[in-house]
Amino acid sequence: MSSKSLNRNPKGHNQWNIRTNIEIQKIINSKPSYWTKKTFRNKKILTRKETERQGLIFGHYGNKLPLSKIFKHSTDQSIDDFKTKNISEKTLRKRYKSKKHRDLMPLNKKKKHYKERHRIVIMPTILLKAY
Repeated sequence: MSSKSLNRNPKGHNQWNIRTNIEIQKIINSKPSYWTKKTFRNKKILTRKETERQGLIFGHYGNKLPLSKIFKHSTDQSIDDFKTKNISEKTLRKRYKSKKHRDLMPLNKKKKHYKERHRIVIMPTILLKAY
């Protein structure tokens, strides 16, 4: 009688060798620092399971742009404030995002936006009668 082993590939041919965390970290360090986990997956350099391993350090998380691109689209005053440490990097990024959004807005929407933003709200006063 033959063995009823469920292993259909007992010699292990055509199996992947798993890369170690050290090898994966070398791959991550060799690429630009602004690449995210998703970038490595989309370019098919690393697999999802490899990017989800504990202990790996990616140079960048989220969708942040490098400061050089932010400086291109920021005002001179914001750049000077950031360089003199009057505002944080988070504030600079927030200003950049709102300015870029306004710059890309069509003229008619921009006018409507400014009217809404700077309109004067008059609160109705309630007249009380003295009895």
